[in-house]
Amino acid sequence: MHNRTLITLALLGLLGGGFSHAVAEATPPQALACTACHQVGPDAKPAIGPPLWGLAERDIASYGEFEYSDALKQHRGQWNAERLDRFLADPNGFAPGTKMVFAGVSDPASRAALIAWLASQNPTPPDWQSAQPAGPAVRVAPLKPGDGAELVAAACSGCHSLHLVTQQGLSRDSWQETLDWMVDEQGMAPLPEDDLQRVLDYLAAYYGLD
Repeated sequence: MHNRTLITLALLGLLGGGFSHAVAEATPPQALACTACHQVGPDAKPAIGPPLWGLAERDIASYGEFEYSDALKQHRGQWNAERLDRFLADPNGFAPGTKMVFAGVSDPASRAALIAWLASQNPTPPDWQSAQPAGPAVRVAPLKPGDGAELVAAACSGCHSLHLVTQQGLSRDSWQETLDWMVDEQGMAPLPEDDLQRVLDYLAAYYGLD
């Protein structure tokens, strides 16, 4: 692995990758940005962020084993579709000074898909109805358009800027090695095999060796 890749991987470590190994293969692409910092499933524990399991059954900023920002603690009541939509669109706008460094999800359909998925992360899923229709849209810029671009964007954007992907030029084997390193050393959840092959096909085709 060449020096540029090693520098990038070091930066990824500083940015705090932490995909939960509890993520099911049914997780939609939009949710990969969440699972970079939050664990899911009944056995989820605090990570970079608090666990998402049971989100609907507790008040905002109330998970006992996690230290929230004062900004988020100012909000009262429980999460619902409207509050989640505003938070996911602009976390810092919703709670200025929040510890969550995620920039937000600008696409309404992607937020709706996330809200529907978050509803499923509860022992008794709530009836969260988003005003926006759910859809597969994922913002891919600055990645080059192509088959697999949305999947790469969804899997990578939760931990680091997509510009880090565009700065690389690796063989397919080196991309595989990089992804293996992220799983083994950074806690990234392994991608389902079909998704992994699509990701590698895309990266090798658009960000392969010159």
